[in-house]
Amino acid sequence: MSTNQSSGLVKVIDGVPFTTSEVVSEHAGIQHKNALELLETHLSVIEAAFGQVAFETRPGYNNSQVRFARLSEEQSTALLTLMRNTPQVVGFKINLVKAFAEATKTSVPALPSRAALAQMVLDAERELEAAKMQAELDAPKIRYHERFIAEMDDIITIEYFASHWGTTGPKVRAMLIEKKIAVRRCIGKKWDKSKGCMVDEFEWRPRQGTRYQEWFVVRPQHNAPRHHNGQVRQTMYLFSFHSEDLAAKLGLTQPVMFDGGDAA
Repeated sequence: MSTNQSSGLVKVIDGVPFTTSEVVSEHAGIQHKNALELLETHLSVIEAAFGQVAFETRPGYNNSQVRFARLSEEQSTALLTLMRNTPQVVGFKINLVKAFAEATKTSVPALPSRAALAQMVLDAERELEAAKMQAELDAPKIRYHERFIAEMDDIITIEYFASHWGTTGPKVRAMLIEKKIAVRRCIGKKWDKSKGCMVDEFEWRPRQGTRYQEWFVVRPQHNAPRHHNGQVRQTMYLFSFHSEDLAAKLGLTQPVMFDGGDAA
């Protein structure tokens, strides 16, 4: 039976406790858009450690849609560790841990002690700090890759890949979903003049936690028109040196030969 309980900071739906980015931003004393930006900046690190973050939308003012994130205890704790430890943030961390502990009493047979919960928070902070330090160490290599290697056409669009292997972009994208290689993530809604209603907006992402994730890269499109909520559009590209790997996975066996006999 589906259950829906709420204790202010934490909600429980179907036995699963969670909080939201809106709750975190409100009680940490920062604007929600800043909390989302902080979350999205470190999204890959958080998802690698604590699983995929669920983004949702709710109705806002004047038919607008408000985008927010549904966060587990570990994900919300990780987000809080990225914020300055003001008295308000420290107090909220403690209250949030207590709220999650209270919320799980009815759904978990045995709860860890307060000392164990505190240790979990410390461990999460250490793990995230280590990941941040590693990201800083990797930053020069990433900048080099983006400046010198990416400019040498080592990434291609899905449409280019499709044309190279004698098919179409929509067919390839359908196969990416079927093979569980990539997903379409709903990032909100926009007004469609031709349809006269709000329609979902999507962006493509490689499926997290799979070996296919390293085949792709998601790049912001700063020169493209932004989404209705001001968010920068992002496009998923395929690393060209994984083109044959993807073709084999999708069952594509014959690339198209262009002028000069070279496979572009």
